[in-house]
Amino acid sequence: RGGAELIRCELGRLFEVARYVMVQVHPEAFTDLPDDQVFAQRLLKEEAVFVLPGAAFYAPNFFRVVFSGPEAKLNEAYDRIIEFCKRHAKTKTN
Repeated sequence: RGGAELIRCELGRLFEVARYVMVQVHPEAFTDLPDDQVFAQRLLKEEAVFVLPGAAFYAPNFFRVVFSGPEAKLNEAYDRIIEFCKRHAKTKTN
């Protein structure tokens, strides 16, 4: 998917109770998202997708995505994250 290259998914931890991944943010790739905290705040405001900024876990420029919800809702959220990234990218992608 175009736009997905603006963020990178790192191997997360799998637990019986919660599943999540840490996704790296590259602030230099965006026009107006200088760090993970702004990224998470703006994503929530613009796309109604909640992620936790990596700064909360001493992991700056990452955000945490929990994937323990219904698959259809998760796919919708992933599409919204990609569109958000495309909209804020310095170099526009397809």
